Amino acid sequence: MGRRARVSRDEILRAAREAFSERGFDGTTLAAIGAKVGLSPAALLRHAPTKEDLFSAAMSARADDLPPIEFLAAAKGGEDPAAVLRRLAFAVVPFLEAKLGENIARWLRARTAKEARTITLPFDPRHRPTPPARALALLEAYFRRAKRARRLEVRDTRAAALAFLGSLHAYVFLHRVVRIAEPPVPLGRYVDTLLDVWSRGAVRGGRGRRKRSS
Repeated sequence: MGRRARVSRDEILRAAREAFSERGFDGTTLAAIGAKVGLSPAALLRHAPTKEDLFSAAMSARADDLPPIEFLAAAKGGEDPAAVLRRLAFAVVPFLEAKLGENIARWLRARTAKEARTITLPFDPRHRPTPPARALALLEAYFRRAKRARRLEVRDTRAAALAFLGSLHAYVFLHRVVRIAEPPVPLGRYVDTLLDVWSRGAVRGGRGRRKRSS
């Protein structure tokens, strides 16, 4: 076997961020981080003098701010919407879980009450459009194309896009923060049910609008 190619600092910080997000600061060892990139703990410490310094560098480094959903822009609208939405769900949920894990790790490591009250957004809200707004726009544009192709029947493409993305955010929040279901509902089963509701509907008795209560 040949020698391992040189590992970049970005690769090390990415591996550290993933490990800290999964296990927190106290639950993560330098050996576990090094195993992700094929380095020894001593080699890691050549990039940061302490585990604390590595944590600070990893958690402050800029990470991907948009889930890998650019494929939506290439979707023409005539494809099977269920397949497109399934691919979207399996791209978005792990991304959201990773971002949430980063914030939880930062919060647990906070040393002062002021720091503990600060939850850092995984993007700069001053830059418009924000990554969440870009994701919404990508899905809304796909929904418009699918509607024109008669593969999707929704009254409001923006509201529909918001509803679908909201369902994915809810899955992450309810499982990682509220921990509402023990054991957790597997993502595949959740997505299957979500697509069943979108494809066939769950409410019986017609599609007319419900009368508003007075």
